Amino acid sequence: MDIIREDFFHFLWQNLHFSQNGLRTTCGEPVYVLHPGYRNEGDGADYRFSRILMGGIRFCGDVELHKMASEWYRHGHHRDSRYERVILHVVVRDDLYKRKVLASDGHQIPTVELRSSLPASLSRLWRAWHRPVELPCSGLVSELPEPGFRAIMNQWDRSYFRHRLKKMLELYPDAVPMSAAWKHMVVRGFFQGLGYHKNQEPMLRMADHFLEWYASPEMDSLAEAHQSDGSGIRQMAQRLLAEAGLAAGSTGTMQRLQWDFSASRPANRPGTRLPQAVELSIRLLHHPVTAWLNEPADALWKEICRLEEYSVPGEQRRKTLFHNILVPSLYLLGRWLHDRHLVRQAVRHWKRQRVTLPENVKKTFENGGFPHGEHTNRLAILHQFKYYCREKRCCDCRIMKYFVRA
Repeated sequence: MDIIREDFFHFLWQNLHFSQNGLRTTCGEPVYVLHPGYRNEGDGADYRFSRILMGGIRFCGDVELHKMASEWYRHGHHRDSRYERVILHVVVRDDLYKRKVLASDGHQIPTVELRSSLPASLSRLWRAWHRPVELPCSGLVSELPEPGFRAIMNQWDRSYFRHRLKKMLELYPDAVPMSAAWKHMVVRGFFQGLGYHKNQEPMLRMADHFLEWYASPEMDSLAEAHQSDGSGIRQMAQRLLAEAGLAAGSTGTMQRLQWDFSASRPANRPGTRLPQAVELSIRLLHHPVTAWLNEPADALWKEICRLEEYSVPGEQRRKTLFHNILVPSLYLLGRWLHDRHLVRQAVRHWKRQRVTLPENVKKTFENGGFPHGEHTNRLAILHQFKYYCREKRCCDCRIMKYFVRA
């Protein structure tokens, strides 16, 4: 119990996730937290404007949190006038043995030790947080009732869908007619999606170059060249590779050093992905927006993915582009045009997604006791692993919140 992550400690205090029955200061005064206060991001105590009932008297002021009571003195708060408004010192463990701490003006500040007021499940989570490999919730997930687990998985899925909608809106260009703007948004999404997390920004820059060239008069000559001998797409791709600094002797706006090639398989490198993005985008741009309103999205996507000039992205990458880029974009288009059929189609495709998770991710969840099932074949699980589990952002996870409230 001595070891605790500070963000978890603050999470417990802010949300009052501890028992207040019998809560007392280390000197025996009864305590009831009326309001935990507001997190202070500047200098001074951790929380401002807290309201605490102690010994039948209502106090309003600041609250300071520490893992160990002695940190009050180690941090020099007893010499700092900014801590004179502290009305309560909250600690995990009282290593000052029931002594009140002193403010700089000499008045005593009562201390509350929280560890005795925590449920057993939270104590287990505290210890689990410091496992070197396992998920902190390993061994606890199996205790979740089936309906509760399914509800959490569905919440992850809905949350990730909202995340993808937000990400697509960030790619939507201003001052462009809606039909063209929607296509530009999807094209930028294709380029970004083929850049993975390492090269998303430079790929977006190339997407903007591509869209600028595509709208220029010289595109007419490239279209004629493509119709006559299929060279138009190759010319556009080579021009973009030169602009990106990825062609031999190129003098474009970017240099090869600005791209990240670390730990990349040849098929995932920008020299391969850029031409694929060009051909996918040109094939998408040749379809009018009305086609997406009248034809099945998966059939149109298969048609777009029949690349003729360059190798087709692998099956998993195609699924990721479809579900992460195209499906949210179709949902947005349906909402903007008040087309319920298109909205329902997008939601249906999102719910039907089946992707293969990387083996390390799959094994981590299996070892953590996560039940097998369709929920393990969704992009939301991969997103959860990358940005929550691997970073141990348990305070933002619904599994953590379930056990806190249990």
